[in-house]
Amino acid sequence: MLRRFRFSGADADADADADARVHRASLGCVGASWCDALRGASSAALPGSLLLSVLLSLLPTAAVFATEGASGLDMKYMYYWDRNGVWNHTPAFAFFKKIAPAWTLTWDQEFDAVSGASRRLGFDKIGTLNDHDLQIDALSSASKREVRLSEQPGVAYAKGGRTAAASLYLSNESDYRSLSPSVSGSMDFNERNTTLGASAAWFFDELSPVGAFAGLGGRRDITSLTASLTQLVTPLTLVGFTANVIHSQGHLGHPYNPVITLSGNLILENLPEQKTSLALAGQWVQGYRIFERLGSIHLEGRYYRDDWKLDSKTLDLQWYQYVSETWYLRLRARGYTQSAAGFAKERYTGDELYRTPDIRYFAFSSLTLGAKVGGTFPESWSDSPLLPDRWDIGYDHGIRDTPGEEDGVNRLYHYQLFPSDEYYIQGTFMAGLSFDF
Repeated sequence: MLRRFRFSGADADADADADARVHRASLGCVGASWCDALRGASSAALPGSLLLSVLLSLLPTAAVFATEGASGLDMKYMYYWDRNGVWNHTPAFAFFKKIAPAWTLTWDQEFDAVSGASRRLGFDKIGTLNDHDLQIDALSSASKREVRLSEQPGVAYAKGGRTAAASLYLSNESDYRSLSPSVSGSMDFNERNTTLGASAAWFFDELSPVGAFAGLGGRRDITSLTASLTQLVTPLTLVGFTANVIHSQGHLGHPYNPVITLSGNLILENLPEQKTSLALAGQWVQGYRIFERLGSIHLEGRYYRDDWKLDSKTLDLQWYQYVSETWYLRLRARGYTQSAAGFAKERYTGDELYRTPDIRYFAFSSLTLGAKVGGTFPESWSDSPLLPDRWDIGYDHGIRDTPGEEDGVNRLYHYQLFPSDEYYIQGTFMAGLSFDF
């Protein structure tokens, strides 16, 4: 079950888990009509749909399927590691097939092989608690290797500036099961320069811990509602606004997350049974040309607040530049900072009503830097369905100002398994191939 609680590709954001799940479970469209308008406005000066692909690179939209062909297959691979000894191999594929001029069927499939599963967050080492050596893994009796399968069938519609999509996400692990239906839609107006979008996703999760924590899980239900507005200002300038409300209830903690008290005892984590959060985001995308080479700058700012009194601020800057007719480069810098939840304490006595050692609910700041390159293969490859049409490869590296606790200078209150004079770091390698049929 670590997959759901594993620190995201950027940070251990308190709101990242819900955000990632909403994104993954949704085929939501920001709207394809303004994309068509962008492409039409610049197609005379640009080869193919380069502007479309660059400006859409940060916007999940099922309608993009319709721009590539009758069917296609994306094959992806991700490798994640962090300083706590966690690693995660994730091969995945996404298939789509157009069954009518306006209708497309989709299927996404993921397979995860994870270390440091369940309780550990990479805790396969020995820690010192209350002057006694204790192997925390023995508490859960869970395996140190874990696999997860997930699939997401969906259907998408796009015609005349109107889009709609629906999907069903299913995930299965030995101690965690999730079912998530979602729907979305969008419409264009103002000569297809303005797009309004909305989406809804529901998550029905069941946590079933094993070992010493058997019976301590439970049900978790999440409802996410999102509204968006996108405005094409010029053929090369796009602005957008997004509002997202998420309500969660049930077992909202990590069932393998015991709290270490001041006396060195282990007691169960306990979190409120409900949480409501609001996130507001603004996006600005500016395209430009250097001679015949297209580039763009993407800037997004985001503010998050929940009724656990945790708030966060995110600033994400990405720069795309075509370095040839078919190859592009992406550079990224993401800054993140958050306050602590109202009940988060560095040291617990054990008498508190709410308590957690989960670093996601404590104050921290982080910085992520990344690079990605991608492009298309020779056009002659398109004659064979066995040869890929596009490729990409990238790496993101993040650092968070959370000190280690492994050497005894700091107790293992947050299970940070590295020396106290070092900060938490993580990396994510990604590679992909795309096929058009």
